[in-house]
Amino acid sequence: MTLLALITGVNAVGNGLYATISALYFTSVLGHSLGLVSAVLFSAMMLAMAADLAGGRLADTRGPRQVFQAGLVVSLAGMAAMLAAGEVVVFVLAGLLAGVGQGLCMSSNVALIRRAAGADAVMARATLRTFLTAGLALGGLAGAGVLAVRAPQAYLFAIAVNLVTFLWCALLTRKLEVPGSPANGSRRPAGLFHVYRDLRFMMFAVISALISVHNHVLPFAVPLWLAITHPRLTWLAGIAMVINTVLGVVLQIQANARVNSGRGAVLSFLLGGAAIGASYIVFAWMAQAPLATAVVLVLGFVVIYSLGEIVLSAGAMDLQFRVVPGELQGQYSAAFGTMHGLASAVAPAVLGLVVSSGGMFGWLSLAAATGLLALMVLVVGRRFEFQPVG
Repeated sequence: MTLLALITGVNAVGNGLYATISALYFTSVLGHSLGLVSAVLFSAMMLAMAADLAGGRLADTRGPRQVFQAGLVVSLAGMAAMLAAGEVVVFVLAGLLAGVGQGLCMSSNVALIRRAAGADAVMARATLRTFLTAGLALGGLAGAGVLAVRAPQAYLFAIAVNLVTFLWCALLTRKLEVPGSPANGSRRPAGLFHVYRDLRFMMFAVISALISVHNHVLPFAVPLWLAITHPRLTWLAGIAMVINTVLGVVLQIQANARVNSGRGAVLSFLLGGAAIGASYIVFAWMAQAPLATAVVLVLGFVVIYSLGEIVLSAGAMDLQFRVVPGELQGQYSAAFGTMHGLASAVAPAVLGLVVSSGGMFGWLSLAAATGLLALMVLVVGRRFEFQPVG
């Protein structure tokens, strides 16, 4: 698990760096149009979801370590092509390779954690999430430095660093010792679309995906809402991201440690969703408040939101193991990821509508919808058959 934590952290630093600089690298350095970039990113996202489904199946049948390592190698190839992606064909190829690599890593990573950690899979994933959060933050800070320099050579160096992180992680993954099959499972994995016939799990996946719109609130909606309501406070968007990251790193493991049963995981998911919904109400209230009060409300919002996100994640991570047969973890994780991928694709449009057209009513509607979705997990949770994790 120490080795897996190192792989997670190194990979997260590279991903955080790449995510921060990629948009401007594509347009300002490579000179591609925004339309082409958008089309390539959309195609890459579609390929990532397809590769996630295939990778989940392969992780269950061939082994998650091999699939995860293949995803890292494909991602490495994508970054190598991205270094010389001035030509449209090369840029398209690089973007699609990056999408496939990301997809192969997604569900195989969850299956890898379950097999490597055994009975401690839930806490192991919480610990790895802490490394992931810290790594993304460090990568984002490094990316901010690249953006400040604005030199093409700095962008190329950042892409090269991301390439090296994939190479390093691929080499480290070769050293992972992973059991051949889960300790609690001996059945042969079912067909590729078997998971989608498990209505209980799919209902949970859809509920979780719809609530996951919140993942785009801090980086996307908060800066826009501050710019509209209190332009002098837009700097608070950066502070909000820092607070969210620090709280996540410090509290995620403790939050998961408090979830020690399937019913506890359902309750944690409910409380986390309710807290996120409540935070939207606080953020909406900020629009009508004087400047000093608005600062307090924004800080209050981000604390409530962050605590809700941590508790929600604890419940969701636990349930993804407890309601899934061990020998089908990859396929179930892929289906779960597909729902979240679709929600992520529409989230900016939904939040843009909330901010630009809905105003306070939009935030209140979003809060009500989040609360109702969180309540629905109680109904779904009553029908779950909880699996042993180990």
